[in-house]
Amino acid sequence: MRLSDSITTIKGVGAKKQILLEAMGISTIYDLLEHKPFRYQNRLSREPFMDVPEGKDVLIGGILINKRLRSIGKGRTMLECALRDESGIFHAIFFNMPFLEKNLRLGTDYTLFGKMKWRNGAKTIVNPEMYPADSPRDIRGIIPVYRRTAGISSNELSKLVRSILEKLDESCEWLGDELIEKNNLAPEDYAYRNIHFPESGAAYNRAKFRLIYDKLLAFQYSVLYNRRILDEECGNSKITPVDIGKFLESLPFRLTLGQQSAIDDIEHDLMNTRAMNRLVQGDVGCGKTVVAETAIFHAVSAGWQAAFMAPTEILARQHFAKLSVDFAKFGMRTALLISGLKSAERREILAGISNGDIDIIVGTHALIQSDVEFAKLGLVITDEQHRFGVNQRKILSEKSEAVNVLVMSATPIPRTLAATVFGDMDFSVIKSKPSNRKDIITRYATEKSRERVYANVYNEVKSGNRAYIVAPSIEDNEESDLISAEALYEELKIKFKGLKVGLIHGKLDKLEKERIMNEFADGSINVLVSTVVIEVGIDVPEATVIVIENAERFGLAQLHQLRGRVGRNDLQSFCYLICYSNSENAIARMNAMVEMSDGFEISEEDYRLRGAGDLMGTMQHGYSGNSFYDLFGYDKILKLATSDAEQILSKDQSEIKELVDIEQLQLRTNNIMMQDNSNII
Repeated sequence: MRLSDSITTIKGVGAKKQILLEAMGISTIYDLLEHKPFRYQNRLSREPFMDVPEGKDVLIGGILINKRLRSIGKGRTMLECALRDESGIFHAIFFNMPFLEKNLRLGTDYTLFGKMKWRNGAKTIVNPEMYPADSPRDIRGIIPVYRRTAGISSNELSKLVRSILEKLDESCEWLGDELIEKNNLAPEDYAYRNIHFPESGAAYNRAKFRLIYDKLLAFQYSVLYNRRILDEECGNSKITPVDIGKFLESLPFRLTLGQQSAIDDIEHDLMNTRAMNRLVQGDVGCGKTVVAETAIFHAVSAGWQAAFMAPTEILARQHFAKLSVDFAKFGMRTALLISGLKSAERREILAGISNGDIDIIVGTHALIQSDVEFAKLGLVITDEQHRFGVNQRKILSEKSEAVNVLVMSATPIPRTLAATVFGDMDFSVIKSKPSNRKDIITRYATEKSRERVYANVYNEVKSGNRAYIVAPSIEDNEESDLISAEALYEELKIKFKGLKVGLIHGKLDKLEKERIMNEFADGSINVLVSTVVIEVGIDVPEATVIVIENAERFGLAQLHQLRGRVGRNDLQSFCYLICYSNSENAIARMNAMVEMSDGFEISEEDYRLRGAGDLMGTMQHGYSGNSFYDLFGYDKILKLATSDAEQILSKDQSEIKELVDIEQLQLRTNNIMMQDNSNII
């Protein structure tokens, strides 16, 4: 079995299941192994049922002392079981499983796993997993839980992974002995087994180290390799000098030192023969847009076209509105290219781009589609995008003789980390904020003070401002105690009488999300309940307050990013962090947010507090989705991987195979190139 083999080679994966898996981004054996659990269930030992609180998933056990099967109408049945452990008697109920009545034997010791609930005054588990304590199908251990899609459960994914692991051996190893021994790495088959089905906390941590190293090695190799290729192929990308003073004088404010420094860096890049590939990091509200506008002014004044790409159509529209006004006074023509345009309008815009009538094109990634042909593209700016990577740059390089790339990011990353992660980019940092911006007042609240928080929000909105309310999940889930956006929306519709409350989340279609965001921007909606989809959204200066529920479930960097949705005018803004955890780490993180306003300081603190974590903490709190390879806490592994990637790159083809399997290196780098780099950072 090869990791590059199709998932259809797995027993039980037919055409229907193949479609479902591919919708999850799983098309090969490697993809499935890389679909790691987002959390684990700790089933290592049975607990006395009396010690288990309501609503908790629990592994318990006891002697079956009674069972009764009865009909509950309309062909439905309920099997009631009573069991005894050392702490007393508890109950298990099974709906519509009449066959169990014959299989369950009185006097037998059973192990059960499920959610403990109060039912008719007694502690009860409904439809648990249940097997004899001495059964070969023992349900004890550390059990993985996978993110799933409609049609495929976590258990099904678990079975598919097990079937692969049964056949996996040392032949899948892609690293040479030199790298394995130098870095004291676990074998790859061992790593995959213990990341999916950990034998112990130590085994899990060793597996995690190895797989993070693998990912980062492939990532850093692709970064360094493609930087070398692009440098060789870029040709002469020099843009002639122009006087940008005319544009700067038109601004109604003075530049900060950080803005001026970034502009100086960009000016130097644009007049260099090597194509610019620069990341401008700036904290939320630091004024990155004017830096981008200065670069656009230079490129267009020198006779080139500029493309400005935004992550969403809503944000693209907002940038278009601003750029159109700012550049019209200089006779520069701006167009908006997004999906949903009428055919005639789109044809007209495409013609204007290809013949050079349009100087500045604003849009989403639709700008790099095959039917978009530029007359003379010299500058591409991407806003809030790490996704814009080497593949996209290659596409653009085919569209023009010289493409300079400027990436704007409001995600503060420690400088040493950024230098490594973005090894194919130069970068500038803007720390200072415009003088008229006030620091956002941040307050840490508990469940006890929750009502007071919402009273403050209500008063703030009644005075004419707007509010974001952020929840970590879309809908209620029996397996989770998180506040859901849907439940919060229903609560606030009643609580906030006289105010228009809106709801937005990732499951809504694009047009609906755009409608809701536009209504919030124009004031038709006063309070917007949302998931983290607003993390990269539109600029609403009238929004002066944000509430983040279950703040303990977010990293500091993400909390800061969310907080940056407010404080975008000269009014005082507020951020309320409602935390439901009493853990020392959670309290420390909330206090850090209260005390710190600088995003770079926060990212360093996030770096310090989060660390790599351990198995028990992971099982308790779970992963935050795509952040399995979050680099915060893994800087040592990153340095090892970067050094080894440089070593591989220095070898010729005959020597590389001593360090890595070339076919698998290609498989892994291709996998990374297809991903959003935000999965890695």
